[in-house]
Amino acid sequence: MKAVVKLNERSYELSVEDFPKPEIKEGEVLVQVNRVGICGSDLHMYAGHSGYDWIQYPLVLGHEITGTIVETDKEALQGQRVVINPYIPCNDCDYCHNGEENLCDNNEFSLTKKAPQSLQYGFRQHGGMAEYIAVPEENVYPIADDVSDNVAAVSEAIAVGLTAVEKVDVVANKTAVIFGPGPIGLGIASLLVGLQAENIVMVGVAGDEERLEKAKELGVHHVMMTTEDIVDDLMAKSNGYDMVFDCSGHHSVPSNAVKILKKGSPIVLVGISTQAFSLEMDQIVRGEIQVKGSYGITRETFKRTLDYAQDEAFPFEKLVTGTYGLEEAKGAFDATMNKAAGKTVITFNR
Repeated sequence: MKAVVKLNERSYELSVEDFPKPEIKEGEVLVQVNRVGICGSDLHMYAGHSGYDWIQYPLVLGHEITGTIVETDKEALQGQRVVINPYIPCNDCDYCHNGEENLCDNNEFSLTKKAPQSLQYGFRQHGGMAEYIAVPEENVYPIADDVSDNVAAVSEAIAVGLTAVEKVDVVANKTAVIFGPGPIGLGIASLLVGLQAENIVMVGVAGDEERLEKAKELGVHHVMMTTEDIVDDLMAKSNGYDMVFDCSGHHSVPSNAVKILKKGSPIVLVGISTQAFSLEMDQIVRGEIQVKGSYGITRETFKRTLDYAQDEAFPFEKLVTGTYGLEEAKGAFDATMNKAAGKTVITFNR
């Protein structure tokens, strides 16, 4: 079979290679891959970023996967359209017992917070950018007939956004700011639109013009470029905000967020960066500002995302702006690196 493979850690190295078709073991299913979304982590690996030096190559990339089950020992699953959960929990640690597979640490505490051991396909095991992939039965979730292949392919990325959104108690009729109109930020925007947030503002930087236009197409109420006056610009759109999502990872965002947030409100940090930032403790304490991190997905946020995908109030279809064939994979990565307006999907088995 053909697969999109990163052979080594060298920057911008990627190729389409022949790989052996996987054989299923007991309790597994064989999925014929239809489409795979390109994630920011795929781009980081492609570019050779140091934050992914724990990845072992060669590796078939891709963890946003949808396809059809073509081999299984359970007749009811045969021919089922599915998405694949890239996490394999240890089912032993407290996090797994609490349904927080995205924090699974295999009962090994570390002073440095690392990507969870449960994150497997496309990271610690070969991923879904191949014609076939074998996975445990419990890692496939059926998708409804009225959910398109494109939406299914990016549903895992949307679920990352939902994990962040669910850090907030109430969204409906509330005000929100999203910093960073990349794929996760746009996914969060589509969720806030569907959940009927009252006033959503998306903030970008130079080069984000097409992404900000996409945000407006999704239903975001206001978009703006960040400047030295960003706090004043945001306050001109609302007298304080109920929530802030940072998908940019820029160190300036948390301090600005504290200023514009209403008392008792959260900033949810989604963008990953090794940069440090500082906050005035008295503002956090007196304002009871909540600073929360959000990472990855859980089984339940993935399944709820698939439920939302059947609701026309959620404009998920508009998130996909580029599709490429298998042989065009490197071009797909290069286009996505160049700030594509939305999600990019690689198609298989045309």
